Amino acid sequence: MDSLGMRIRKLRKERKLTLEALAADRLTKGMLSQIENDKAKPSMESLDYIAERLGVKASELLEQVTSSDIRHLLEQVEIMFAEVKFDDADNHQQIVDIIHPYIDDLPLSYEAGRLLYIYANAQYVAGLTTWEPPLQQARQIFKEINLWSHWFKTYMLQLGILSENRLYEEAYRCILQVKEEVARENYQLDSRDTGKLSYYISIFQLAIGEHEAGKKLINETIEHAHQNQLFYHIDDLYRIGSYCAMIDGDFEQADQMMMKLEQYRIFVEQDDVDAFIYVLKSHYYNNYTHEYEKALVEIEHFNALTDSTKLNKNFYYAEKGKSLYLLGRYTESLATFTHFTEIPISVSHPYDLLSMNECFSYKALCYAQFGKLTTAYEIAKKAYLDSKDLIDLPYKQKIEETYFTIKAQIDS
Repeated sequence: MDSLGMRIRKLRKERKLTLEALAADRLTKGMLSQIENDKAKPSMESLDYIAERLGVKASELLEQVTSSDIRHLLEQVEIMFAEVKFDDADNHQQIVDIIHPYIDDLPLSYEAGRLLYIYANAQYVAGLTTWEPPLQQARQIFKEINLWSHWFKTYMLQLGILSENRLYEEAYRCILQVKEEVARENYQLDSRDTGKLSYYISIFQLAIGEHEAGKKLINETIEHAHQNQLFYHIDDLYRIGSYCAMIDGDFEQADQMMMKLEQYRIFVEQDDVDAFIYVLKSHYYNNYTHEYEKALVEIEHFNALTDSTKLNKNFYYAEKGKSLYLLGRYTESLATFTHFTEIPISVSHPYDLLSMNECFSYKALCYAQFGKLTTAYEIAKKAYLDSKDLIDLPYKQKIEETYFTIKAQIDS
């Protein structure tokens, strides 16, 4: 960390001043040189004079980390953070290493809060377990300076981490605590953040099996979004609302939700929204209306978009392999399923996890169709174990049925 003398020299050079010019008629060149080399300490009178000449406050010179240092650091880190891929552990570790030397000396400011937020996020992605204290520190800073949107954003990061680790009950308790604190302290969240709060409550209600409460809040949040013309997460709300309707067997409601999602797609013209719709429709045709040819058409539309979106191609191979299996085109299905190797890291909600694991079950059935029971059993077992602790949905029944059927064949 820069010493007082180093900070004075750095600012002097930034302002293109010589030692003589900064010393002027109040200090000698030799004394100023000693101060810059930390061989002498200036009196408060001399420090005030130096600070005035440099165009800063004396208190800023005394800080271990100056406001300008923090601003420059944040500018550098923001660029790196925006460019790094969300699962790139090495480059997130680099961000951690850059911020770390400043952590103990950060002031109470937006820049400090933002640095701590990025620091916590980067720590988690880098595989470090020390992400929570800096995130809480960022939260406290934003609270003290009344930046409620940024305060709430720290909770959104925490919810994402808890969800990725399948700690849904803990995430649900966390978001309810946020709601209670907002009401108790009368925090002034804007309409957008109010909508986000309802969104997170609803998806975690569904994640822990509170189906009716979650479904009701989904519909209320959609209505709130339209009333306020704020469409944060609206595509995901429609998608999950469609899932709820499908699970209930309410296909009229499912069709209506998908129609609303189509309308939203026209409004925003975003490839990732298109991709969501194609996967959703393919799933709908495969699992609920049993129109497998239609499912193939939709998933091929998705495939055409994969080059322009960040969505993982495993979605494509999963639904296409299932469609082909259900059509009895087993050779094509197996060739497709060969490329379906993992559940994308972005998938963390039980509805999506179970849906993807069900596709692994169809992959297992496809291998069994060709007499490759050992491979089929390993795939079915992995899907079964990965789904065992998730909520009960129709997908889970298929996963369990497939596992025990193939296990019985192996045992016999």
